[in-house]
Amino acid sequence: MKFLAVRGHACWTLMLGMVFLAQLSVGRRSKPKPEKGSLRGVEALPEKALLVELEEALGNGQRMPLQGRRLTEMEDELKTTFKALPKNSRGAVEGASARYALHRLFLKRYGWQIKGLETGGGAWDAESPVGAMGDRVPPKMRELFEERLSTYGLTLHELAVLGATMDNMFRSDVSARLQIVYKAYSRSENDILSLNDAIDFAYAYMCSFIIGSRVASLHTTEVHLNVRRFKHQFPRHQEVENLLMSTMRDVAGSNEEFNNELMTSWLVAFGERLGSFEDRECKVMKQKLVEREDRLGSGRVRLGHFYSDKEHFSEGVDYLRRIGALDESVADDPKVIIPNYLASPSNCVLPSGYYGICCFDECEQLMDRIESHFEAPMASPSAMALFVSSLPSASQPVNRTLSPKLLQLLEDVAAHHGGMVPIHGRLFSQWMHQAYPRECSHPHLTASDESFFDGSFMHSWEGSLANFEEKVKYMSIASSMSNKTDTDDASPTSMWSMEEQLVDPKNFAEEHARAGSSRLRRVMAMVALGFAGLYMGQALPRQKFGKSIKEL
Repeated sequence: MKFLAVRGHACWTLMLGMVFLAQLSVGRRSKPKPEKGSLRGVEALPEKALLVELEEALGNGQRMPLQGRRLTEMEDELKTTFKALPKNSRGAVEGASARYALHRLFLKRYGWQIKGLETGGGAWDAESPVGAMGDRVPPKMRELFEERLSTYGLTLHELAVLGATMDNMFRSDVSARLQIVYKAYSRSENDILSLNDAIDFAYAYMCSFIIGSRVASLHTTEVHLNVRRFKHQFPRHQEVENLLMSTMRDVAGSNEEFNNELMTSWLVAFGERLGSFEDRECKVMKQKLVEREDRLGSGRVRLGHFYSDKEHFSEGVDYLRRIGALDESVADDPKVIIPNYLASPSNCVLPSGYYGICCFDECEQLMDRIESHFEAPMASPSAMALFVSSLPSASQPVNRTLSPKLLQLLEDVAAHHGGMVPIHGRLFSQWMHQAYPRECSHPHLTASDESFFDGSFMHSWEGSLANFEEKVKYMSIASSMSNKTDTDDASPTSMWSMEEQLVDPKNFAEEHARAGSSRLRRVMAMVALGFAGLYMGQALPRQKFGKSIKEL
């Protein structure tokens, strides 16, 4: 009877452990289910699909031009980041995370910095991403997006709808600039252009797009002026002309007549490809900077060595400091931070008042891999270190050994957040800069919080170029410092600070709590199974051997 009691107790313990495991498995597989009144006191599920509401808001039977391939592409490209971002109880992202995801989408897709999506160093929740639409969509549409975002958050599909709407509105910018070109040549948008005229018009558009004024201030006289001066002002004019013509062949095929719609489609595609074209120059600049690094792999160039290339680098100290591209942790030996400099406004083309075409961010590819691997807003420091050590870049090998200092910094980030590392925050971005100094920017606390598009910030570098005396001064300093032995004070970690700024702190805290609860259930389940095994292991052999001895 004693054996049966022990065996019964073990079975009950085993069953309890299995229940815990089953609950744990269900919790891991299922998404949070929204409840009525769970989100700001309203029903957590909207009554109508977002596209339906948008078409109703447009009225007159209009349909949103978002169905099909473009929307599907947007959804596919957003999926990885969406899965990893903190979400509300509906499983949707709220304003800050939506803004962050869309900023990264356009930066990866086209090399675009979008007014209202980039932060200029500010908080992600400072503005709604809907603000980036400005007055380029009907007010009812903006209000609908804002209401959906603030009340329910956005699912992956809804976020893709917002992204596709923004993507589509840039077509109106192309159309507006093209209308000015038509007027400059005394033609109408209703005219059918011959192949030769279409090429001439597209060339005039391209010249004004790259070196001309923003579309809001562009006038017909300037269109002709831009055509005349383009080859003198843009050294790579032949390459970009080739891009224009190759885009035409891809879009128009063998067409020899061009209406306004076909011209617009051609120039929209050209604008989307220009980012990749400009990024070639970014890679040339990066190579020149890497060749001048103060120490191999540091991601930093002494200011004097930066000025030694007169063709590419001439921004003044005040400007470099303002954009967060200057490392002054050693006061008498300032250095330019390579990825921060490449991301600066002086390396962007600004064809419009609401977006700029900039260098592609190499850190985006690394972040994509991290998000794809973890599919969560956070990871343990050990898991993150293991994965990053296997994650190669242009400058880091696969399966490298992370330094003890780098591992300790990651532990510090985790300790700051109760044992887990948030993927979407300033501290992890700072750590990624330490791990990939040439690819990932350092998130300065002292960088300007101005937007690229505030006042003359985008082109302010033109008035703050280093003068001859300034260049000579820093070249002399660089020469003297090159003869000294580098100390640990000069390493990138000397800029480290423990000030955090999460993309979505509220929903991260809730995700963190859910993850902690899941870990607790896992521990309880394993303890229960352990006790079951202990009882079974002790009771069964004792009963068996006791019976054998008695029979003897």
